Amino acid sequence: MNRPVLLGALTASLAVATASLPLLAADPQPWPWISKLPPDPALVQLVSTEGVTVAINKSEPPTVAITVSATAPTPNYTELQLTPRMGDPKDLIFSFDAKGRPPQDMTIQVTSPVTISIEYTDAPVASLGVVEVYAQSNCKAFSIKDNKEVECTATSLPVTPPTGTAGQ
Repeated sequence: MNRPVLLGALTASLAVATASLPLLAADPQPWPWISKLPPDPALVQLVSTEGVTVAINKSEPPTVAITVSATAPTPNYTELQLTPRMGDPKDLIFSFDAKGRPPQDMTIQVTSPVTISIEYTDAPVASLGVVEVYAQSNCKAFSIKDNKEVECTATSLPVTPPTGTAGQ
């Protein structure tokens, strides 16, 4: 086989393998209420939440895995994530907003299904009762105790990023 063709094929296969690596080996993220990182103001709330599942992995330390099926307003949303909402810390309900970064190009306005799968470390596993995920048009919740979807009941509020003020 011709050396340049072989080298090109090897480079292309390495690029494909490297590009898919983050999808296969996503590291657990810190529990959002412990993390000191502010929410990204460029992320926008997704259109709707279709379903939520939550599992507590009995690893050491335990992790909480959340999977959300949602709908984005257009195709090609990136940086899909769950951002925390402020609520009553004693109600055992942890609420999130399903968000993502919209594409930069002018995309046709056709809703697109997306999935957010994330694993959290340092979660207060003993205090987790229900996980709620909000979108623009609805909310879906999952009871960890009952291991099934339930109605959303929290009165949580979205966390807004701090804004700078001129002259300070």
